[in-house]
Amino acid sequence: MLRNQQLNYIILDFPFAYKHFKISKFIDFAVFIDTPLDIALARRMVRDFRTASVKNILADMENYISKGRKGYIEMLNTIKPNSDIIIDGIKPVSEIVCHICEQLE
Repeated sequence: MLRNQQLNYIILDFPFAYKHFKISKFIDFAVFIDTPLDIALARRMVRDFRTASVKNILADMENYISKGRKGYIEMLNTIKPNSDIIIDGIKPVSEIVCHICEQLE
């Protein structure tokens, strides 16, 4: 288990941050990467559906419209205001990583 190891950092990509009561006590620093919904959706489609069929892509878009977008909006309303820092998600990944590392030092 990670709790029994000597680690400087554990980075957890988790959308609920301090709002998740079971892990919030283990979080020292919460980062919210504020990415506009259209860019987040486009990045996910490029990343996850590069070889998918049109049928699978359309099914995922239906899911996004009915459920996924609500989750994004909820994070903007509840997780973002409770995060320690907010980073511009439009920036390149390398800049985002550098900014987070600077904040951790």
